[in-house]
Amino acid sequence: MSIASPTATTTVHLVPHTHWDREWYEPFQAFRMRLVDLVDDVLARLESEPSFRFTLDGQLATVDDYLEIRPGSEERIRRFVREGRLAIGPWLILMDEFLVSGETIVRNLQRGWARAEEMGGPMRIGYLPDMFGHIAQMPQIL
Repeated sequence: MSIASPTATTTVHLVPHTHWDREWYEPFQAFRMRLVDLVDDVLARLESEPSFRFTLDGQLATVDDYLEIRPGSEERIRRFVREGRLAIGPWLILMDEFLVSGETIVRNLQRGWARAEEMGGPMRIGYLPDMFGHIAQMPQIL
């Protein structure tokens, strides 16, 4: 067994992020208002702390649902995405990979990628939080 020496340095990386369900045990609008509060807080922190970074869930639905309530914040989001401080996409929505067809998965990624490009660029990571496993072809799709 290897034991780290007392002078060894351990680096820990914390990735502030969220996973957001559009509707689960409460109605959509109840969850959306939680999302609005969260994104408002994230944007305020991005503005006040230049070193702060945040990963917004992997799905563009979070951005679009937020902007329906706060359309005036679109340029703020675009700026932080362009600066690489707010990661969005690459998916349009997060789906259950086993319940949809392969074509649906690919089109979901295409639409999410395109929408993220409009907002400043997609996260170039296959971020798939809270999945119930992955289809065998996901590495090929990504």
